Amino acid sequence: MMPPALPGSDTEQLLANPDRGLRLETYLNVATGQGMYQSADMDAFAAFHQALALHQTDRPTLAQTYFYLTDYKARPLDQIAFANMTRYLEMVAAAHMKVLLRFAYIWDDAHPLRQEPKLPQIIQHIQQLSRLFHQFAGTIHAVQAGFIGPWGEWHGDARQRTDETVILRTLLRSVPEEIQVQLRMYDIKTKNAPALSAVDQSRLGFHDDFLIGVPHEWNTGEDNDHAVAYQQYLRDTAHILQDGEMIWFWANPIYLKTPTIASQPFIQRLIDSHFTSLSLAHNYLEAQSGSFSAQELENELHNQGVKDYPGIPTTTSMLAWQYEPIDAETLTARHWPFQPAWFKDAQGQPLQRTVFDYIRDYLGYRLQVKKITWEPDVFASPVQVTLHNYGFAAPLGLATVELLVVDTNEQVLGRTTLAPDDLQAGIDVAAMIPMIPGDPPAQIGVRLAARNGDGGRLANIVDHFDGTNWFAIH
Repeated sequence: MMPPALPGSDTEQLLANPDRGLRLETYLNVATGQGMYQSADMDAFAAFHQALALHQTDRPTLAQTYFYLTDYKARPLDQIAFANMTRYLEMVAAAHMKVLLRFAYIWDDAHPLRQEPKLPQIIQHIQQLSRLFHQFAGTIHAVQAGFIGPWGEWHGDARQRTDETVILRTLLRSVPEEIQVQLRMYDIKTKNAPALSAVDQSRLGFHDDFLIGVPHEWNTGEDNDHAVAYQQYLRDTAHILQDGEMIWFWANPIYLKTPTIASQPFIQRLIDSHFTSLSLAHNYLEAQSGSFSAQELENELHNQGVKDYPGIPTTTSMLAWQYEPIDAETLTARHWPFQPAWFKDAQGQPLQRTVFDYIRDYLGYRLQVKKITWEPDVFASPVQVTLHNYGFAAPLGLATVELLVVDTNEQVLGRTTLAPDDLQAGIDVAAMIPMIPGDPPAQIGVRLAARNGDGGRLANIVDHFDGTNWFAIH
C-alpha cells in the first residue's frame, strides 16, 4: 500500500505542525510588562498579538521570546516578575504556540556594564526560574542560554567577565531534561564540555544570530567551513535543535554590499546545519512596517566604520525570495530535499514555487508515510510502515513518533514508537509494528506527538483527528 503524498496546493495544512518552521521574535520587560526596542512604548502582551497579526499568513507556531531581567540586576526576582512571565507564557500557550526562551539583562549594547549583573545574582535568578521552566515545559520549544552579554548573546568580552561554565551548568540543572539548551557559538560547547556530562552535552543545541548566506566570524560555527571544529558542528546539528536569524535588512549592504541575501548559499546553510526554525524578524516585513530602530542602524554604521553607506534597501531578503522562482530541476541538481507532489496541485497540475515557499515548507521536519506493508494471509503478521523525512532536520522537538494498529472496534492490536532522532533528514525509516492475534487490522495511526500533547500532520492525503494520522488498510 502506497499512501498518496500531500499535493503542494494543500501544503499549508503542515504549517501548524509543532516544533518547526518560521518563528516570531517577541520581548517582555518582566518588571513592567512592557515590550522592548521598537515596542518599548507598548504593553508586551499587545505587542505579541500585533506581531502575530503581522505574520498571520505565515502561521508561525514558534516565538523566540526575550524576557529582560534588567530591573533585577541587583535583586531577586519578585512576585511581579513571575506574574508577568506566567501571564506571558499562558498567552503563548493559548495561541497554540511555543517559545524559544531567552533571558537577558543588557538591552543597551552601547553601555553594557551599566546593566550587567554580578555572577551570584545570575545564579540566583536561574535557580528561581527552575519552577517556571518545569511549570511551562510543554510550552517551551528550547531555552537559549542567554543571561550573558547584550541580548543574552554571549559576546566574547562579556564571557570573559563572568564564569560561563557555572552559568551553563546551573541552567542545565534548572531546565527539565527533555528540553534542549541552545548556545550562540560552537566554542561554548567545546570550552565547557569537560565540565559537563555526556547527557548534558547531548542537550546542547545552537542558535545562529548572524545568517547572511556566506561564512562570517559571527556565525555559530565561525567563518572557516573547512575547519575540523566546523565539520563537527555540522555533524552535531543532525541531532540537536538549530535555530537562527538573519541580520537586519538595513545591514545587508554593510556586510554583503548587496540589498538582499543570496538565496542559494543561504538555503545550503539551512540544509547543511539541519535548521529546525528561522526568524521572521529583521529581513522580512520591517521595510514595510517600519519596525526597526534608526538608532541601531546608526550604531552599526559607527561600529563598522562605514563611510559610504548606500542607503536603506527598499526591499528585504524574504520579500525578494517570494518573487524568486524555484523548480524541481534546481532542487534535484543541488541534491536538496523535496517531495515531487509539492510541485503539483490536487488535480496534478503544475504549481509555481518560490524560494520563500521552499524555506517555509521544509524547515525542520516534513514526514511522509511512503509505504505500508501487511500480509493478511500470515497469522498475526506484523505491519511495517516506511516513513521518509523530506525536511532539513529530524523532528527533534517532538516527544516521540507513535505508531499503532487498530481493528474495526478501535481495539489496539499493536503499537510501537520511533525516537525523533531516528527520523533523520533524507532517509527511509521502516517501523515494524508487532501484532497480537485478533480481528484483522482496519487502520494504522501515526502520531507526531509533541511534548504538550499536540499531534502533527504527515505530508500525506490522510485523515487527521485527535492529533493522529489514520490510514485505512485496504
